[in-house]
Amino acid sequence: MIALLKRALFLTAAFACAILIIQSLIFLIPGDPAVMIAGDYASQEDIAAIRKELALDEPFFLRYIATLRHIAQLDLGHSVHTGLPVHALILERFPATLFLAAISMAIAVSTGIALGIISTLKRGSKIESIILWVSSLFISTPVFIICLLLTLVFSHLLGLLPPSGKDGFDLRFVILPSLALASRSLALIIRVVRNELVSVLASNYIKSARAMGIRRWRIILVYALRNIIIPVATIVLLDFGSYLGGAVVTETVFAWPGIGRLLMQALAKRDLPLVQGVVLFSTGIFILIGMCIEFIKNTEKK
Repeated sequence: MIALLKRALFLTAAFACAILIIQSLIFLIPGDPAVMIAGDYASQEDIAAIRKELALDEPFFLRYIATLRHIAQLDLGHSVHTGLPVHALILERFPATLFLAAISMAIAVSTGIALGIISTLKRGSKIESIILWVSSLFISTPVFIICLLLTLVFSHLLGLLPPSGKDGFDLRFVILPSLALASRSLALIIRVVRNELVSVLASNYIKSARAMGIRRWRIILVYALRNIIIPVATIVLLDFGSYLGGAVVTETVFAWPGIGRLLMQALAKRDLPLVQGVVLFSTGIFILIGMCIEFIKNTEKK
């Protein structure tokens, strides 16, 4: 009970620090945020109204306390440009992000584990070299480069898939962004599965299983894979949390209507309440993911 209380206090403090950082960045923006939001042709009355609505005319500490109070009441404020509640805009875009994240992670996990096993079984062969080379390429290449290459090849050159947008649950629109989003996770899972399996296969109980005549594929699938659950689950949860928090680059390049693109649109319009809401929503997701990872590790230890 004491450990849970300490963890809850720590997570609450982490969330409060995230709010402090966001408020500090808004406070340090050069110029008057109210003027930037209102535009060049706004009247002084409009600027004053925006400044009052966002509490920009109050001292920093009072603004921070007011923000904490509103968030404690689950009130993220209203968008400056649409006038709609911030939480409503986030919840409207979140299903698209969740759909993209689920498809991407399914691709990364299934393909990554399969290729990791293959590279382990084919150690020292050209197949292993190709798999490891491709994984290194995915890790070292920026995501926006992969997005552009996929669009160039499969959309513009081959004409197989649409270059951007979303049309309901039409899977043609989700293939390119999901492949781009899954590329880094896929490469990391390949590396982790391969390295962990090599280590596990060298252990004594695996050697005993081999001496008993158990086939190699059965040893890997039944005995060895259970020992790599924790490192793979850690990668999956962390990356899945980043996907849910808004894959900004991928959603922007492919015009995917998720919360990552919503954040970019809010930044372009200088919609401070919406920017703050999306960032805090992403922070909350990472905190929950961290709790899940710690729970899995503690369960494994027991």
